[in-house]
Amino acid sequence: MNRRIMRLVSWTVASVICLAGCLLATQDNPLDTDDTAPPAVGASGEHFRLETPFGPIHLWRPEDYDPRTAGTVIYVHGYFTGADEAWEADRLAAQFEASHQNALFIVPEAPASKYEEVPWKSLESLLRTVDEVGPFPVPTGPVAAVGHSGAFRTILGWLPNPRLHEVILLDGLYNGQRDFSAWLRSSPGTRSHRMILVASATRRKSDRFARRQPGVARRPSVPVEFSQLTPRERHASLIYLRSQYTHSEMISSGRVIPVLLKFAAATALPESPVRTAAVRRKSATAGTKKASLSSQRAHANSSQKASL
Repeated sequence: MNRRIMRLVSWTVASVICLAGCLLATQDNPLDTDDTAPPAVGASGEHFRLETPFGPIHLWRPEDYDPRTAGTVIYVHGYFTGADEAWEADRLAAQFEASHQNALFIVPEAPASKYEEVPWKSLESLLRTVDEVGPFPVPTGPVAAVGHSGAFRTILGWLPNPRLHEVILLDGLYNGQRDFSAWLRSSPGTRSHRMILVASATRRKSDRFARRQPGVARRPSVPVEFSQLTPRERHASLIYLRSQYTHSEMISSGRVIPVLLKFAAATALPESPVRTAAVRRKSATAGTKKASLSSQRAHANSSQKASL
């Protein structure tokens, strides 16, 4: 019995010494705690969730939203997820805020697999529903659609709508190249259509598509900041970006969506470098809270080409 007590005392003393050493080391290098702990930053705008016969719709607008100059951005999620899940897992509100765009952001439901029907076949129907059911009106100006992966099916059905002027495809050119090409070449009114094509898993198809488009601007990677783009790249009807991020990192890292949203047809809001950096760090660390979800996505995305 005495021997057990001595062992217990020795173990307790050693644990206290070890803990004290860790605390001292942390005090000597306070940056260790800042890098690992999620920063206390969140989206400060207004968020609403609408229930519709075609699934939930998330709405978000920034704190300094000005309806007189606002644009409309619609984010369409890919396969193996839903609007609610994508909203939380990919911290979409924080990424929208980091873009500093004066826009109404809409996140509708979309197919979670190739076997599901597209719920919002009509862009006009979606905008009308948001306008009628939502807490504030939809801006009347041009619309930008951002789609990841299998979202291309939804966006293809929206191409005939004259309000759609910009399409951002995040590793989503699995099909519909002929339709996207025809849409790029048609320019109603005085405003040209524009497409931002980002490729990782879809690199082969995207390479072939870009070679056939006139006036394409290419970059070997996604820029860290929008300011790194040249004037020609910013105004090209098609800008093709080979991604240094994986299929899933494009939507979860916080380093792609905020930058590319600056292409959207909306006016810029005042930027805060501190907030932007904090949102990126938080987006990067948010995945640790959803380890099981990330592993499921990684497994699902490994068969992405086959399913599409």
